[in-house]
Amino acid sequence: MSEETHDAAIRGPVAIRAAVFVSGVVGWMLTITFCFCLSDLDAIIASPTGLPAAQIFLNAGGRAGGTTMLFFVILVQFFTGCSAMLANARMAYAFARDDAFPFSSFWSRINSLTHTPVNAVWLVVFFCTCLNLIGMGSTQTIVSIFNVTAPALDLSYIAVVVAHIVYAHRVQFIEGPYTLGRWGRPVNAVAITWVVFISTILFFPTTRPVTPENMNYAVCVAAFIALFSLTWWCVGARKKYTGPRTKDLLDAVPSEDPEEGFDRIHDFAA
Repeated sequence: MSEETHDAAIRGPVAIRAAVFVSGVVGWMLTITFCFCLSDLDAIIASPTGLPAAQIFLNAGGRAGGTTMLFFVILVQFFTGCSAMLANARMAYAFARDDAFPFSSFWSRINSLTHTPVNAVWLVVFFCTCLNLIGMGSTQTIVSIFNVTAPALDLSYIAVVVAHIVYAHRVQFIEGPYTLGRWGRPVNAVAITWVVFISTILFFPTTRPVTPENMNYAVCVAAFIALFSLTWWCVGARKKYTGPRTKDLLDAVPSEDPEEGFDRIHDFAA
């Protein structure tokens, strides 16, 4: 995701830390606000709207104010979905470009008119549309898919950390300019411990006694994804995937650094 960022070794980690800090502060403020606006918790959970958050808006701002606040929530969700699909399309293209996808040559194809990976974008759009259709047909199935997103995202974060620890003595690791130094190991240990703990909790059912109706089937979805990924890796990807293939592309594409362009103009004027 940082391939097109100038000075990515510095700006990438800074952006990640800033996003975590801002999201934490704003999320804490939102949680406190919701707690102050709670009146009857049982009545809010059993809201006829089916959305406890919407009922809180209605109780706090009335019909007009609650509808306005809910509109902005829906608007934020729409742009969040667009941002998520954009990130997903970029990752889909990157994996296809590196021969890590089935039919990678097709998904990594660049449109000659728009100079964008249109096939990878439509792959993501089609996949997301199919997920929404599943939600229309079976609420339990789509909830299971949604429940796996949080632990899957967290596990993907620590996968890199675990790989770095496991292969630290086999592969030479060159630290970048942005590093935690001696705090790296304890921070990594805390991160791994927390993610393993919270991911295990998120796979548990939320109510007891556990029945087929209230069972959390997220673990089944996670197992299917893991099985499919491992099967594809053993069958085809391990024979072709060698890591990110960005160096050849960077060598082929002329630089568009604005500072370099300014230097050319200065030299021409001189």
